[in-house]
Amino acid sequence: MKSRFIALIIAVMLLAAIATGCGTPTATSTDSTEAQETQSAQSEVTAAPQETAAPELEKITFRLNYLASGLHAPFYVALDKGYYTEQGLDVTIAEGTGSGTTAKLIGMGTELVGFSDFASIAAAVTQGIPVQVVCPIYKINGFAIITLDESGINSPKDLEGKSVGFATGDGPSKLWQAVVKANNIDETKVNYVTMGGESKVTALITGQVDAILAGADNDAIEVKEKGFNAKVLRFADYGAPTVGLSILASRDAIEDKSETIQRFIAATLKGWEDARNDPDGAIAIMQKYYPDLNVATARGGLDAALASMFTDSSKTMADVSPEEWETCIQLLRDYMGLDGSFPADVFYTTVCLPDELPAK
Repeated sequence: MKSRFIALIIAVMLLAAIATGCGTPTATSTDSTEAQETQSAQSEVTAAPQETAAPELEKITFRLNYLASGLHAPFYVALDKGYYTEQGLDVTIAEGTGSGTTAKLIGMGTELVGFSDFASIAAAVTQGIPVQVVCPIYKINGFAIITLDESGINSPKDLEGKSVGFATGDGPSKLWQAVVKANNIDETKVNYVTMGGESKVTALITGQVDAILAGADNDAIEVKEKGFNAKVLRFADYGAPTVGLSILASRDAIEDKSETIQRFIAATLKGWEDARNDPDGAIAIMQKYYPDLNVATARGGLDAALASMFTDSSKTMADVSPEEWETCIQLLRDYMGLDGSFPADVFYTTVCLPDELPAK
């Protein structure tokens, strides 16, 4: 009996042990290793460095004064060589239809920056368009009376009794009154013929007009390339040596995006510096964007542009002193009827210029 009781107790104890083992399984060494590996992998994923996305480029549009030509090659150099990208900018270069129109578009905020003749910019300011020059490129304007050698026109005064083609609203037409008054031209004796800017050269070489008001940096070169002997009388040599083509921006943009504009100018001036050092290379770059570009004409236009960048007093690019600005603006007051109530510094600002400018 006693042995049966002991056996019963042992059986109960065995059942209890089995029940306890099934209810709380003990982790094996294999289970523990897998858990550690999983935890380690999770830690590695968490600790792995995250890839940094490239900063997004700031998109801006730059509006030219006119159709793209050789004088604009330095901008395409800056674009093609990645100078704008280096400055964090994605720049679109858009062609224009005249300096006056470009000034209006910039004033409206349609584009961030543009390229216009200073006389057109000054006229726009006095008309209430809120723009300013942020970087002068031409220290002297590139406008000219362009005629043919056989015309007998040797000075602005000789235009009396002649027909003159011009495009309303472009830079040469806006500054023309300065030349008229400086040279005592009797305009009642001049036959003005209005035409589109793209028609001026054709009108001259086909004899429709005796002279045109145009650019020494593009139109005069085209006349020569078409086989005619062009005579160029630059406005700057006949009483109107004003600042010429310049980069401009709206007042709002200058206040809100001066740093962006400064980066654009820094990249642009690198393009102009490269073009000075290798003008043939600059034209070759521009030909990538305009395969039908007349290389000889474009090179002539670029040469004329580069020759307009400096005067004897220049030390760097964009080097126009307050005194030179005042002289330039006074010419516009005297000869173009520019409102004298506007102080000189209303028309330009230096706040967007880079600290270092390329040397002359």
